[in-house]
Amino acid sequence: MQTAEPSRERPPAQHVRAVRFDAGYYYGRGRTARQLAAEMTESWDEQGVNLVYFYAYNRVYGARYRTSYPGNIMEDYGRQDLLRHMIREAHRRGIKVVAWVQGVQHKQMWQAHPDWRQKNADGSDYKPDADSYFLCVRNPEVVQWWLGLLDELLTDYSDLDGIDLAEFQLDLWGDHACHCEQCRSQFAQAHPRDPVPGDSWRRSRAEGLTRLLLASSRLAHSYSKEVHITTVLTARRDGKLMSSAQVRDAIGFDLEGVLNSPDRPEVLQGELIWQQWAALYNDEVTFTPEWTKTAVRQAKAMLRGRARLIAHVEVTDFGSGGLDGPGLARTIASAAQGGATGIDIYDSHLLAEVDQASRHLQTAWLNLGR
Repeated sequence: MQTAEPSRERPPAQHVRAVRFDAGYYYGRGRTARQLAAEMTESWDEQGVNLVYFYAYNRVYGARYRTSYPGNIMEDYGRQDLLRHMIREAHRRGIKVVAWVQGVQHKQMWQAHPDWRQKNADGSDYKPDADSYFLCVRNPEVVQWWLGLLDELLTDYSDLDGIDLAEFQLDLWGDHACHCEQCRSQFAQAHPRDPVPGDSWRRSRAEGLTRLLLASSRLAHSYSKEVHITTVLTARRDGKLMSSAQVRDAIGFDLEGVLNSPDRPEVLQGELIWQQWAALYNDEVTFTPEWTKTAVRQAKAMLRGRARLIAHVEVTDFGSGGLDGPGLARTIASAAQGGATGIDIYDSHLLAEVDQASRHLQTAWLNLGR
């Protein structure tokens, strides 16, 4: 691994107009990796996109890039080296490419190393759904393996513009994980009289994830790559965002702990998806496209200038309806009015189904920077 000191000052260039790309949605269309990269980057160029988040490793099906790293497998687009073609075509059009990795989950290593798995309090594997493969972030073997995975990606794809560490959490919500032998032992030594679960236990488990995130960020900075962290900024029923401490205790992700470090990311991607909360709380009065402006302002207050805020919005149907063109434009305009330094849209294949998406996007982008 490289050990050069990172440069912390990277002035923002232009406002980010980003889209997420998951190659898994594009199989069966008769496109080679080269053809798909050319086709997608051309459409993004027409839509005014200047950054793409490329889903680099699917935790179930494998890599969309060439890899020989232990435990990794490749999808067909990985064997065709889609990432290489995507970087080349995107850069030719002035579009940046950030490798989006979701962690720490990995089916192949979860299967190969039962002792690496997160555990419930009863000792069973923590597996909240069929496609969850949570690895324990306190296990030193997991940490070494994870950083090696990132190191290979950063070494082999030196022209990447950055890394996005997306949705890192220890628990979907609650005190279910992690109760593995290693976590139990470490906590008992540090807090012999404190209950499990309890306040000190929740803070302690978050510290393990924070250390891994910052080590990942430090590694990417050693390659002079920009670091983005993507996380859900959870809304309460009244429309206000939950505090960093509340989220930390519920899922193990400590925003304050991450941002207070010199190894912090340059960008926080805040998932501010009004239709998700409208569906969850059955409230389409509080949660509308215009809610995004208020949420962005609250998120910026939480960041206090320690990272740039990109507002992550989605076309997805959460039960309250997916976004049409005008709805998408209103949501982007609202995020821009709140002061976001960029917008990220999930995702490319859904955007293709929006009628006159390019026209609505080009209009919406005008609000950025005003």
